[in-house]
Amino acid sequence: MKSRDLNTIHDLIVSNYRIEAIGGGKFLHSFTPATTPTVYKFIANGAPEVEEGQRYNIGYFVDEEDNRIVDLSALSKNTEVNSIISLLFAKEESKGKHAINKAKNDERVKHDAEDGYYWGKKYAWREYGLVVPKQVFYDYLKEIEHPHIECETINPDLPFTANEKSIAYLDDGLAEAIEALIDSAEKVTKTLYKSPLFSRRFTIRGIAAITDKK
Repeated sequence: MKSRDLNTIHDLIVSNYRIEAIGGGKFLHSFTPATTPTVYKFIANGAPEVEEGQRYNIGYFVDEEDNRIVDLSALSKNTEVNSIISLLFAKEESKGKHAINKAKNDERVKHDAEDGYYWGKKYAWREYGLVVPKQVFYDYLKEIEHPHIECETINPDLPFTANEKSIAYLDDGLAEAIEALIDSAEKVTKTLYKSPLFSRRFTIRGIAAITDKK
């Protein structure tokens, strides 16, 4: 399942963990949070996938029967970095600041393009790229040749005019480009990932490190 289709819950304490055989060598795993009776489920082999009493970040979808089905690729202890969970968390952070970022982008990024909406570099990263460091975001978009234009940026908070030449990225396709990078990322060391879409290894930020300040 693509990351965009998942819901998330963070810092869930696993309680009432059960493993039940359902035939064919498969087992139904289920648990609830420590504070609610909501049941989360997934099918796997008979080996435990979570630990009772431990804290987890999870990604899940709701099926047609209103069951919450955990995606094992988006399941990790809250002390670990999970690329899908980080992407989903970053999206929520950006969503909460969309109006502010767009207002600043409209005010401070100047260009003449009329073929779509364009984000200045900094605001594009804040809107779509918080899951990775800023320079990784810029380098990746350059490498995949994401559409961009030249622009000028201004800072109305300064007491003097300071137009700086920069570039702005086309909004269309930005979300999909970052999703593709993260969905294809494979962990190769304790902190580094690789993707067939990008020529160099890169880091994915953990939830605690996701901020638009740097």
